[in-house]
Amino acid sequence: MIPAQIERRVRWVLDTIGATGLGFGDDLPYDERAWEEVARGKRPEADDLAAAFFDLARVEELNGRRDEHGRFLAAYSSLDPLDPPLERLRRRLGVEPRRWGGARFAVALSTDVDVPWRWRRRAIVGSAARFKNAALRGRLRPAYGEARALAGVPLHKLRGSDPYWRFEQVTAELERHGARSTFFVMAGHRHPADGPAPELYDQLRPRLVETLLDGGAEVALHGSYTAADDPSQLALEAERLRDLAGPVSGQRFHYLRLDMQRNLPVIEKLGFGYDCSLGFPDQPGFRAGIAQPFRPWNFERERPFDLIEIPLAVMDATLAEQHYLGLSARQAEPRLLALLDWAQENGGAFSLLWHPGSFDPAGAPGWGRLFYRLVDAVTERGGVCLSCGELAAEAAAELPRASGGDDARNGARL
Repeated sequence: MIPAQIERRVRWVLDTIGATGLGFGDDLPYDERAWEEVARGKRPEADDLAAAFFDLARVEELNGRRDEHGRFLAAYSSLDPLDPPLERLRRRLGVEPRRWGGARFAVALSTDVDVPWRWRRRAIVGSAARFKNAALRGRLRPAYGEARALAGVPLHKLRGSDPYWRFEQVTAELERHGARSTFFVMAGHRHPADGPAPELYDQLRPRLVETLLDGGAEVALHGSYTAADDPSQLALEAERLRDLAGPVSGQRFHYLRLDMQRNLPVIEKLGFGYDCSLGFPDQPGFRAGIAQPFRPWNFERERPFDLIEIPLAVMDATLAEQHYLGLSARQAEPRLLALLDWAQENGGAFSLLWHPGSFDPAGAPGWGRLFYRLVDAVTERGGVCLSCGELAAEAAAELPRASGGDDARNGARL
């Protein structure tokens, strides 16, 4: 006899990949030993369904290794990030991928507004120091980038402009491309990692939100560094942003500091419809082994959370920053196009993240142009670019909600 707990878990996996017509125990066999391995925190090799639950529910993260920021890295994962096993399972079962946005695949565009305005006095001094350091070490590309950025400072000062404040241009260009994006806006700074000049961000936030909404963008919350550890701080930030923007349905943690079992109950309670923090900072790929939105598993209540998780497949910082992959825009482009080629063949829906600094042609040469080429490349491959909120709303209507309520409560054990 199959335990009811295992039945619920398998049903969740099958519903998530669209295999709603398949029965567990009839069409698909039950392997007791494989599920015992899952209970011990080990990924089973002999049973695809048990392994799919292990990956999708992020069992390896429950007591897994974390970096100094509390993040689960691709380097710690048992998965090949770019070969998501739940998509392989879907194909093996003969299930067609969902057509998100009415297209073959969907890319939810997003920007994390960590720093809306670059040039302050301390930032100029810091940029000059980085230029000197890079030049002395013979790191020509970073030195060239800093030199180009610094050369534009006098003109920005004269105009009262800033290379990071390109929100009107970005939203207008996306509209011309028939696309829409989500901008994750910060509403709290309590840690140095949250970025410089919190007073300036507080001053600019009302104008930022108004500019984004006027441009047709979605505004969502970028939960601060410490908000991932402090539910009351996240609640305060949500209230601050909603006071300016009205309803805010989505959020993404700064630094991708997501622990699903610790953070998602708070996000759900605060009335967010989706989260988009589930990605790797160190490699492109699919952290939960799936390339489409899903309702994450709640171990405490033994049912899915009542919110949508949108996989974050890749961000510019992963590709460009020296302590990650350290690629130029030209070097990164083939990798990104290969991801879109994969999506064209296999379907899926996931998020792409660019930061404001990447739209600055002086400080980040080529990265802004690459972003718009990717938008066009999605369309050329039969995909669609939309906001995270649009994708989450479609997924919420498509994916079955939790059933069983409190009678499914089974503690926090595996």
